[in-house]
Amino acid sequence: MKKVINGRTYNTETSKLIGEWDNGRYGNDFGSCSERLYVNSKGTYFLVGEGGPMSKYAVSHGNNTSGSSNNVEPMTKDEAMEWLEEHDNDGYIKHFGTPEEAEPDDNRERVTFMLDSKLIDLFRVKSKETDVPMSRYMDKAIQAILDDKI
Repeated sequence: MKKVINGRTYNTETSKLIGEWDNGRYGNDFGSCSERLYVNSKGTYFLVGEGGPMSKYAVSHGNNTSGSSNNVEPMTKDEAMEWLEEHDNDGYIKHFGTPEEAEPDDNRERVTFMLDSKLIDLFRVKSKETDVPMSRYMDKAIQAILDDKI
């Protein structure tokens, strides 16, 4: 599937599938619904969804009739992470790495900032090799800077 939205192309054939979900209804079920999350080579996330005439992807044909449809929805990285958390935990871990285990008195805060893609790739590899979450490596690196160890 290929769609142009706001002058940008979203193409499933040239993008990487990172998560999938469906509501368990198949075939001609009017309520069937499925979604697939992709990331393209530039790091842009988008959701492709499709469903029957009684799903959230239904389209009106007038005269009290509706039909099946599909849609492409661009997403931010945070939105993609939230979608994966809700719909495909395995996809989340494969794409973003294993999140750290919850702690009862966790005073952690989510922040968003840009890092060099090569550094992120190195963090992902190291995280998978050691099973230490990427955020813990970031904690250590930032603490080393603050302690003037770098």
